[in-house]
Amino acid sequence: MTAPGTLRDSLLRSIDRMAGVRVLVVADLVLDEFEYGEIDRVSREAPVLILSHRRTDRLPGGGANAVNNLASLEGRPLVVGRVGRDEAGDRLVDILRERGADTTRVWRDPGYSTPVKRRVLAGSAHSVKQQIVRVDRGGGSAAAAAGRPLWPAIREALEPARGALISDYSLGLLHPGTIGPVLEALRGARLPLFVDSRSQLRLFRGMTAATPNLQEAEAALGERVNEDLEKLARAGTLLREAIDAETIVVTRGSRGMSVFTRGAEPLHLPVFGTDEVADVTGAGDTVISVFALATLSGSAPAEAARLANYAGGIVVMKRGTATLGREELRRAVRSDPALDAEARRA
Repeated sequence: MTAPGTLRDSLLRSIDRMAGVRVLVVADLVLDEFEYGEIDRVSREAPVLILSHRRTDRLPGGGANAVNNLASLEGRPLVVGRVGRDEAGDRLVDILRERGADTTRVWRDPGYSTPVKRRVLAGSAHSVKQQIVRVDRGGGSAAAAAGRPLWPAIREALEPARGALISDYSLGLLHPGTIGPVLEALRGARLPLFVDSRSQLRLFRGMTAATPNLQEAEAALGERVNEDLEKLARAGTLLREAIDAETIVVTRGSRGMSVFTRGAEPLHLPVFGTDEVADVTGAGDTVISVFALATLSGSAPAEAARLANYAGGIVVMKRGTATLGREELRRAVRSDPALDAEARRA
């Protein structure tokens, strides 16, 4: 039985211990662009809006957002990944370096274009800007060449790292030819491994934790779950066993998240804050970053998931590809009335 106050205190201590934790991040690196404009008029050339440009924000996206979240929480990400020999790649690496990430193991692939996801947002001068179109460009078919610089980069980062995080956006860095050797190297180093994979989760086995969203979990399992908690509990357990993971955290959008850990009952956490979100872009990257840092800082899976749930609830209230700092996480823990209710029940 947990004594009153100890859960909150334990969560706060875990946040304090996050600073300085070195995490090897193997990631598909993306540059996110957000172009903001105000509606001027309707074009005479076609029935489309003409926007007056106000600003463009360029932020780390894809797996680079996981790197950015780790750095924002004062962790020490050691990045392994590729960009193209292009302006977008140069800018992305510069941003990550400026934010405290170790980018010395990011290489320029001449057969690859840095992926850029450009979102155009529009509205009136005094309204919230809404996304009206997204244009994706970049990537490439150089997956076969990705293994050559990948192995030495990983080997070099293994020794200083306390754990490893894989952020797989299915952009070719990680595929059936590279996933097996990557996992073998990480197992050989006995590093805790955290995986977020958009479409290849079943190829990763023997991890500490994976954090699929509900749709990714359904795709990996081949079964629709929807919001049936009993069916979700069976599916979560089956998926955890199928990929031999200690923990599966299934994020469920406005319904919160569900946690399935070996030897423990399923835990369903309601969404933190409000379900009226501002922007879900990159929230999954925040979840796995916080879960990984909390676990590597000594938290049990249930506590790490609580912190990740707080973090997810905070970033979806921000516009763009967002991060949060440790003080924001502390405020969420201090202010959560649910922790007071749990202490009284204990």
